[in-house]
Amino acid sequence: MFDIEKAMETDEEKAAADEHAFGGSWTLIKLDALEKYLSAFNTALSRQGFTRIYIDGFAGTGRCDISVKGEKSSVDGSVRRALRASPPFHKLCFIELEAQKIAALRALQSEHHDKRIEVIRDDANATLKYICRTYDWKNTRAVLFLDPCGMHVEWSTLEAIAATGAVDVWYLFPYYGLYRQAANKADALDANKKKSLTRILGTDAWRQEFYAPQRQSDLFGKEGGDVRESNHRDMLEFVSARLSGIFPAVAKPKILYQAGDSKRPGGAPLFALYFAAANPKRSAHGLAIKIATEVLNSL
Repeated sequence: MFDIEKAMETDEEKAAADEHAFGGSWTLIKLDALEKYLSAFNTALSRQGFTRIYIDGFAGTGRCDISVKGEKSSVDGSVRRALRASPPFHKLCFIELEAQKIAALRALQSEHHDKRIEVIRDDANATLKYICRTYDWKNTRAVLFLDPCGMHVEWSTLEAIAATGAVDVWYLFPYYGLYRQAANKADALDANKKKSLTRILGTDAWRQEFYAPQRQSDLFGKEGGDVRESNHRDMLEFVSARLSGIFPAVAKPKILYQAGDSKRPGGAPLFALYFAAANPKRSAHGLAIKIATEVLNSL
C-alpha cells in the first residue's frame, strides 16, 4: 500500500536539501507577502509619531537564487525589498551569522548612505531577545521577518517578541522540519529530535499531543511503544494554538508547497507562513491582521 505520509516525508527531505542551494516558488510567495505588508504598514503608520523599524532575523545577502519549473534565476531578497519600502522605514536592522553573508550586507549598507542601517553579526535568537528587551517600544513599532534555515527560532525568542507589544511578525515556520522530526514511532525520537521539537514549540506537551500508546501488540504479544496519531495538519494546528497563546492576534497561516504556485500547489507542504501581531490594542492588531490576511489571500 502506498504510504502518503512516508512519501511526503521523503519529498520534504529532498526539498529541504535543495533549499540550501535554491529556493522555489514558495520563495516568491513569502517575499511578495512581506513586500506588500511593508508598504501597507508604513502607510498606515506614516501619520503617527512612531519610529518605524524593519528587522530581519536571518537576513542573508539581499539576493535569492530560485529554481521554478527548472528555470533558475536570482531575485531580490527580503532586505532589498525592505530597503525600497515606500514610505521608508526610519531604521533597518539586518541580523546574520555567516561571515560571507555579512560582507554582502555591509556592501549593501554602503550603497544606501541615505538610510539608517545596522548590520549585526550574531545568533538571531540572542540578538532579537536583546532588541526586544532594550528598545523603547512605547515610541517604536516594527516589522520582523523570521525566515530561518531549519528549526532555529527558539520559542523563548517568540515570547520575547510578543512581550514587546509593538512588533508585527512574519514567520516562515519550518512545517517540513516539524513533520520530519516527529517520527512515526516515539522510540525513534533521539535526544536531539526531542530537544529540537521542544525548543521550537516551547513545551514538551507535543509528546502527549502527537503520540499515543500503540493499540495492538505485535505477533509475539508484546506491546509496542507510543506511535504518532497526529497527522501533519493536526500538528500545525498545535503550532497555531501555541502561537495564539502568546500573541494577541495570529492570522491563519498560508501553506507553501514544494512545487506549483499559490493557486495550484503541488508536492509536499514545506512551510507555513504565519503573521502575528504583538500589539494588545484591538484596534491596532485588528488592522494588522486585516491587512496581512488581505495580503495572504491576494497571493
